[in-house]
Amino acid sequence: MQARVIRNLVALSFCMATAYATSAQDAHRLYVEPDGWAIGMNFGMSDLWGNVGTASPIDHYNNSKYFDKVTFMGGLFGRYNVHPGFGLRGQLNYGALYATDKWNYDLAKKATSQGEDAYQRYARAQNAKDDVFESTLLMEITPRRLNPEGKNALKRGQPFLGLGLSIFHFTPYSTVAASQDWVKTYDLDLEGQGFGAGYPKQFSLWQPAIPLVIGYRWDIGQHVNLGIEYMFRYTFTKYLDGVSGKYIDPAAFAEHLSPSQAATAALVADKGYWYGLEPANVAGNMRGNSAYTDKYSTISITLSFKVPTRTPKWWH
Repeated sequence: MQARVIRNLVALSFCMATAYATSAQDAHRLYVEPDGWAIGMNFGMSDLWGNVGTASPIDHYNNSKYFDKVTFMGGLFGRYNVHPGFGLRGQLNYGALYATDKWNYDLAKKATSQGEDAYQRYARAQNAKDDVFESTLLMEITPRRLNPEGKNALKRGQPFLGLGLSIFHFTPYSTVAASQDWVKTYDLDLEGQGFGAGYPKQFSLWQPAIPLVIGYRWDIGQHVNLGIEYMFRYTFTKYLDGVSGKYIDPAAFAEHLSPSQAATAALVADKGYWYGLEPANVAGNMRGNSAYTDKYSTISITLSFKVPTRTPKWWH
């Protein structure tokens, strides 16, 4: 009888130990992303950071006009994890960017003189919109999973960082005078780009960028992952918003463009006059800060699927 009880206790203990080990392995597999592929999608709000708009990021979001025209960007990505704490991600995005000097309306009303920055920006009355196609390669680090056997590695929620390289194509637009009619601005050369000596050089619509990412991901199943991330792109162009240097003499448009293009360019380049906010600018007046290089960003929700794999884990 006693021997039977002992045998039963030993068998029960063995079963419990086996179940615990299996559970631990399942938990490890559930929470620690294995090496291999994941595919996913992302979608979120996009922002243009250029000469057009507000001077500070706080005013960019905290103004009564911001939500009048919100733009979005989204796409698909594939991620290959060579280790639970390190992966490579390739991504294709398409979307729009937008900025307007009207975002300075609240501050311009409070201005005590017309020389204040917010009033000057509002009186300039410029706006910009871009259609953007982007290809990105990122290196991702999940710091708490660099040690995949550690306690923090098993937690469902994980912060991550990313750094990479993007190549993007943009098509810039702006409105004509005080109307709501959008036109493409690249061929209008609003600041005399490519007109020759004394004018800025022409720029390319294909540009590189350096993306920086900070985000947080949750494992909501063995193969499903939900995340939120902020991606900020440093570009090497000053013309995402079409504003960089100085106003030029409208006669230069007539000299270098077709009659219809010249007429449109004059109406787009100096909009404050047509809104009745300021007199017409003379050639040489500052239109923007030529030292400023444009940026853009996205705040996105991501959803990905971890492709099942039976490949042995070299890191385990």
